[in-house]
Amino acid sequence: MKGCPMLYGFTISPKKLLSKFTTELPTSDMAFACANCGLCAHMCPQDIDFGKVFTASKTTFADDKNVLKKYGYGAVIFHQKSSFSRLFSTTKKFTTGEYTHMAFMPGCALSSYSPSLVHSVFSYLRSKCSGIGIIQQCCGTPTRMMGDMAQFKTYHSQLERDLEKMGATTVVTACENCFMSLKTYAPHIKIVSLYSLLAQIGLPEAAKARHKNAPKMALHDPCPTRYEKEIHQDVRTLLAQMGQPFEEFKQNREKTLCCGSGGMLELTHSGLAHEQMRSRAHQTECESIVSYCQSCAESMSKGGKNGVHLLDLIFNPDFAMKQEAQGTLKKWYNRFRSRQKISALKDNA
Repeated sequence: MKGCPMLYGFTISPKKLLSKFTTELPTSDMAFACANCGLCAHMCPQDIDFGKVFTASKTTFADDKNVLKKYGYGAVIFHQKSSFSRLFSTTKKFTTGEYTHMAFMPGCALSSYSPSLVHSVFSYLRSKCSGIGIIQQCCGTPTRMMGDMAQFKTYHSQLERDLEKMGATTVVTACENCFMSLKTYAPHIKIVSLYSLLAQIGLPEAAKARHKNAPKMALHDPCPTRYEKEIHQDVRTLLAQMGQPFEEFKQNREKTLCCGSGGMLELTHSGLAHEQMRSRAHQTECESIVSYCQSCAESMSKGGKNGVHLLDLIFNPDFAMKQEAQGTLKKWYNRFRSRQKISALKDNA
């Protein structure tokens, strides 16, 4: 229970909660308080997965749109419709090069945070993987986390059609939610983490040894890729290659804790979410916390520390070791600018 954002609010022990489920189903309030982080299933000696129970309950509750409305689903629908609109999504395929079968997918959060960072990352990928394309699109995770599987399948199908039109049989993801969503629901597509690819092709020369005199950071592992041991190791390899001093959280890698934004928790139970953000952020004495998930980086900033994205350390020479706080309107503008930058790219031919 220690690392779970919600259990203390609903029970005094997992055993009592499980006993309760033998006679009644979870309430909607309980189901939508689950961050779907997977910690309970990993830690439980009896392999009991409360997350699966709550996920199934959400799917049932999603049949009643009034229930979803209670938990802020209107904002999710707005996000998803906008994310898949021509205003904020696009693809760019290139016709020449060895890697025309690959597409880079930065994800919603990174595009919302920094169009210039997305552009810098992709420019470097093009220099190393000639012909790689790029897709600015959502993976549909918000609707899936809310239990609306019918709507998720609609959005996921759109993403698959876009990738098919690009001829992309391999997708390189910068977002851990995108990585897991595609790995789970599109097994015919090869999914590669950007961080594993960078560990393979090498870092830009300017990134190496830039951080040897930088203050020590704590490294937070995102919970979606809890079991992706290769990604965990590759991220640590990249930090070592840069000379960036860092320390581990006590609960890291497979035992990592949710940052507070998992399962759309900030929307459905904002109090629980912000409590978890503060709790996680203060489990280290480091003032800066680096992660390879933009949502996690933002959560650590909201929790009272300096949330930093690993890609800023690699590709942003002017990064001041602190992300600038951005409102919703600025984030959507950033996504629009990112889409414009992608549309303006020229073919290699």
